Amino acid sequence: MDFFHFQVQNTRMKRIALLPLVLCFASAAQAEPWLTGDGWIALGGSTVEDQDVWLGGDGTWRTAWNGLGLTFGAFGTLGREHETYAALSYSLGSACYEIGNPRPAYDSFARPLISNVMLPEALIRTESGFSRLTDGTINVDNYLPYGLRYSDTGMALSLHYVEDYDTTVLGLGGGWNAGDWRIEAALEYIDGDGSDANAKVQGSRVLGPGEITGTFSYNEANDAPAAMELAYRHALSDRVALTELVSVPIEEPEDGVALLGANIYLRGSTSLDVSGGYGAGDGLANAALRFEF
Repeated sequence: MDFFHFQVQNTRMKRIALLPLVLCFASAAQAEPWLTGDGWIALGGSTVEDQDVWLGGDGTWRTAWNGLGLTFGAFGTLGREHETYAALSYSLGSACYEIGNPRPAYDSFARPLISNVMLPEALIRTESGFSRLTDGTINVDNYLPYGLRYSDTGMALSLHYVEDYDTTVLGLGGGWNAGDWRIEAALEYIDGDGSDANAKVQGSRVLGPGEITGTFSYNEANDAPAAMELAYRHALSDRVALTELVSVPIEEPEDGVALLGANIYLRGSTSLDVSGGYGAGDGLANAALRFEF
């Protein structure tokens, strides 16, 4: 394939990949009753490399009725650093079957909270706590998964295949309440050039005026060290909430990150998000106007 044809094909694939994220913004603006959504979108600026100005978020939309429908969504920012999801679905009560490119089950539970505090920084750390599919799509060329997913209340199971890399990814995740704790866990098995696994567990509970969350992730399939994330979120007033977060690779603590984030709620589901901190030897700052749906 010559360079011109490669560029044309690559541009087309990027346009197709951006479609679900664009649909998320359009649907949020129109507030169509036949769609239900869960997540957020934002426009911001940061000191993170290649993310001076960014537009993105993390969310999933689905048709609101039982039976045959659609799900679509995205995680990341417009440009190279994102993963998009689109699948044909069949819903029956709380159960949902999807075929196409559904969200990996691994990413539906014990999700790293750094993406809610400073999304641009989270996107350069997807090897820690995120699915091999998400990390691969964001960081590797032509990493295009497709597959199946089954989900019900408190659990999800998915199976994906990446043709260009002859890689199969099986993921399982779930969450449950244990006394005062909310526990979530996920496991992912990857069969490609070799066999590897990712695993993570997260616990959260109310502590004082806020909620504390701790997450441990084993990231062997992402070729990254195990990591710990600790976050505490609490309200300062009816309009302001703070999150203090530390995420540290256990074998490479010098690459850890410490962040302080503030959500300043303006009207309804709109907020001004401001965050700053220090990571891998650099100062970090981010500000965004965010809409939750």
